[in-house]
Amino acid sequence: MFVQTSVRERASRQAPLHTLLMEPFDIGMYGTNEGVSLLQARFAGWLSGLAEPFRFCCWLMPATLNDKIGLLSKLARDVEQADPQRAMLAMEYRRYFEELQEEAHYQRALCGVGLWSETSGRSLARSLEGSFGTATMEAPWPALFEGNYRVKDWYLEPVDRPSGRLYWTVLSSYEFLPSDWNFFKPTKALLSVNFPLAFCVDVPYTYDRLEGIEAIEANITAYTSHLATLGAMEDSRAVQRVADCRRTLQELNAGDLLHKCQIFLAIAAPDLATLKEQANTAQSLTRTHYLLRQESGELLRRAIEIFAGQHTLDIKLPDTSWRMTSREVALMLAPLGFPKLSSTDGVLRGTSVEGHYPVFHNSWKDRRATHEIWVGMTGFGKTFALNCYLLREWAEHGIPFDLLEPMGHSRHIAAAIGVPLHSLSARGTTLNPQDVMFTSLIEQLSHTIKLYETVLGRPLSGGQRENMENGLLSEALETLYRSFHRWEEISSTQVPICQDVVDTLRGLGGDNSLRRDLGLRLAEELGGLCCGAGRWASFLNGVTTLNLARAGRQHIGPRAFTFVEMKEDPVLLALAYTQVLAAIRRDSLIDDLPRIIAVDEVYRLLKFPALIDFLVEAAKTFRTRRKKLICIDQNLMFFMADKARYIFENAPIRVIFNQGPGIRAFHDDPAFSHYTPHHLETIAQLKPFHYLFEIQGQEKGIWFVYNTPSAGELRRFGNT
Repeated sequence: MFVQTSVRERASRQAPLHTLLMEPFDIGMYGTNEGVSLLQARFAGWLSGLAEPFRFCCWLMPATLNDKIGLLSKLARDVEQADPQRAMLAMEYRRYFEELQEEAHYQRALCGVGLWSETSGRSLARSLEGSFGTATMEAPWPALFEGNYRVKDWYLEPVDRPSGRLYWTVLSSYEFLPSDWNFFKPTKALLSVNFPLAFCVDVPYTYDRLEGIEAIEANITAYTSHLATLGAMEDSRAVQRVADCRRTLQELNAGDLLHKCQIFLAIAAPDLATLKEQANTAQSLTRTHYLLRQESGELLRRAIEIFAGQHTLDIKLPDTSWRMTSREVALMLAPLGFPKLSSTDGVLRGTSVEGHYPVFHNSWKDRRATHEIWVGMTGFGKTFALNCYLLREWAEHGIPFDLLEPMGHSRHIAAAIGVPLHSLSARGTTLNPQDVMFTSLIEQLSHTIKLYETVLGRPLSGGQRENMENGLLSEALETLYRSFHRWEEISSTQVPICQDVVDTLRGLGGDNSLRRDLGLRLAEELGGLCCGAGRWASFLNGVTTLNLARAGRQHIGPRAFTFVEMKEDPVLLALAYTQVLAAIRRDSLIDDLPRIIAVDEVYRLLKFPALIDFLVEAAKTFRTRRKKLICIDQNLMFFMADKARYIFENAPIRVIFNQGPGIRAFHDDPAFSHYTPHHLETIAQLKPFHYLFEIQGQEKGIWFVYNTPSAGELRRFGNT
């Protein structure tokens, strides 16, 4: 058996080392006993298929918000003359981040895995990502420290310009105690310390299943023989070891493997007194579960190589590893579940409920926009969070936006930025359906006909009569557009109005009495709705009064549109939404400058089949032109049916507030099959201003966060 072990260890020594980096996830999403048991089973399942040497490391370094604070200070100086309002906002956010930094001690966490294997690094990354459910990529590990160091007894001392560099020491485990482990004890307390720390779990050897069972049975035999020789004397330690071995044997027979395991901690401090104190702190935090010794001399020089990716056999430390099952080693990977402050790139999207660290995200790294879906019941903070997000993007990065909403709350963001509020009403606003929104005549005709279908309340397709009416309306519109030399360039003051369309329809049909009669009837129907004293005449029949044209401007700033005065008329509201979005879409084709288009209560568009196609097409255009579309509504169900699902599937960012009765969509739809029972329970019980922030794609992850507004945001948006 020992010959076999030696051969396997030598073979693994020849295999290449693959180093991978893993994105920590929020273990708060698995907060129930059932959730963490499921997580442990997933980790153990991967470990039970392990045959190669394995090493897990987590690097924790103190972090600050200084980069963000410095950028905001520079921004305020740069824009002070051109945009004093934005400069003022930048200084407000600078003070806000300074306050956050004073109240907390942040850390930056990085997790990595090393595997000595003949399997390709890409395959290993896919295997880890599938089993652990977090983004994994092949990449070199970070250096534990830079520059030259020399061994001085129990610590490493910097040499060659040591000013400002840290002292280091290494602790290694030599005994594991019979305590109940979980993902929170003792690792959470250890990860909460506010000093530089590197945590390593070294698994240099994994036993074959039968080999592991034989080794544990041999231990049971040895302890039993020892107890038999004691006679009337007691050895409680040996009795406990026998009980532990029997439990280990049960776990091995249930499918686990047996691993050799050892833990290493590297600790840093600016001076020796602090270093000694921090080493004592680490030992006291872990002594209920495992005992640590401080390496010194030559053993310290060798131990530090654990963090440099050296094979355990090459390091040649005394073997004080402990034999543990897959489910026990799985619990030692707990640092994966405690993300800390990551990059401060982007804007603040919330504060982690579990770790109380700020979560930043940059939506503009890619050449394509990342659309978002926001859902949640009324009163749980969607509007407040949206206003905060739009203001942060504008203040920090100068990203303009268009906000469309039917409740009047856009006046707050308009006042905060100092831009006019565009308030549309049935009597005071006119939006001409014939306004040119597309460069292709076919697309323009299709768009205008869909608007008229919404007005009529019926489709102009699907039957013989409807198809003929569609052809007549298309002919009338084409006749009017082609009367201009360059129809796609005509201004809103030149565009034909609804009365022109009705008059043209009356003259179509020629000698075909059926077509002529259909044209007259369609003209009368449209005229009764859109012209004269018709229900929507004042809103549709005339020259557009809202200036939505770019008019040669190189840049369009933030705009806020409210439809509060027409919210009681669903048809009118849907038409207004569509025409404003169409104008925004038209302008988005001109450049690739980032912009946000936020549409609140989007169901008002989705309930009209004729307009869904437009919204889907607009979402495609916005994405390719770096225009982020944010669709906001109360219930996720609106986005899961028919064509509206395209919008959901092309929105890699989901912001989910309390769903109430709408929670069934998360149970029934395969798009949420990756959600655990605890995810669903969390969504159903979210408190106001708490939400799940999920990102799909390369940066995928799920964060359980709450909105932490600045004093300025609270003052401006507190009553929304």
